[in-house]
Amino acid sequence: MKIEQKEIVKVALALIVGVAAVAACWQIGHGLQNFRRGENKIQVTGMAEKQITSDLIVWNITVSGKAFKKSDAYAEFDRSNRQVRKYLRDNNIPDSCIEANSVSIEKQTRSEYDPKAERYFDIDDGYAVTQYIIVTSHNLPVVEKAYQKISALYEHGVDFSSNDPLYYYTKLNDLKMELLHNAGIDAYKRAETIAEGCNASVGSLQSSSMGVFQIVGLNSSEDYSWGGTFNTSDKEKKASITIRATYSPR
Repeated sequence: MKIEQKEIVKVALALIVGVAAVAACWQIGHGLQNFRRGENKIQVTGMAEKQITSDLIVWNITVSGKAFKKSDAYAEFDRSNRQVRKYLRDNNIPDSCIEANSVSIEKQTRSEYDPKAERYFDIDDGYAVTQYIIVTSHNLPVVEKAYQKISALYEHGVDFSSNDPLYYYTKLNDLKMELLHNAGIDAYKRAETIAEGCNASVGSLQSSSMGVFQIVGLNSSEDYSWGGTFNTSDKEKKASITIRATYSPR
C-alpha cells in the first residue's frame, strides 16, 4: 500500500514538472515572438529638480473690536483698524498692496451653568466686529520686516491677530516647461543606461506622460505626495517634476 502511494506521488510530481516545462516553453516562445514583432519596451521615469526663491508674499491680518454695545464695538474696531493701517504705511507698505474684505459684525453669546436648573444657558455677550486685511507684495524684505515687528502694537491696546506670511512662486508655467525639458533628458539617459546594459540601443519614443509636479521647502523633511505638494510656508523652495517615457529598443 505504501509503495502504491509513493508511485502516485511520483506520477503527480512528474505531471507538475511536465506542465511547468510546457508553460515555460510557451512563455519563452511568446517572448521571442514579441521580440521579433518589436513589442519590447524600455520604460523609464525621468526626474528634474530646481531650487527656487519665492517672489510673492501674502500676509493676513485680522483686526477686531469687541464691546457690549454694537456702536462701541465698531468704535473699538475702527480705532484698531486705523492703527494697523498707519503701521503698514509707516513700514513702507503702500495702500496698493493692501486689500480688505467687508466688515463683519456678529452678536456674541456665552454659556453659563445654572445649578438650580442643572443646565447651561446662552446669554448675551455683546458684539464682535472683524475685518480681514491681506497684504500682497513682491517686495518680500519690506513685508517680512513689518511682520516681525507688528507685535509692538499690542502695547497700544490694538486688537488684532497676525498670521505667518505665505510665500509663492509666480512663474510656474516657465518653471514647468524647464523642468519637463530636463526631466525628458534624464529619462532618455536612463533608457540609454538600461539599453547599454542589455547590449542594445534606444530607438524611437513610443509614449510619454507628465508625472507629479511638486514644490517643497528647501532642506525640509516635508513629505512628497502622489497628488502634488505646493509649499507656501518657506521662502526657499525646491521644485521637481517627473515624466514617464517608453522607448523601443533596437
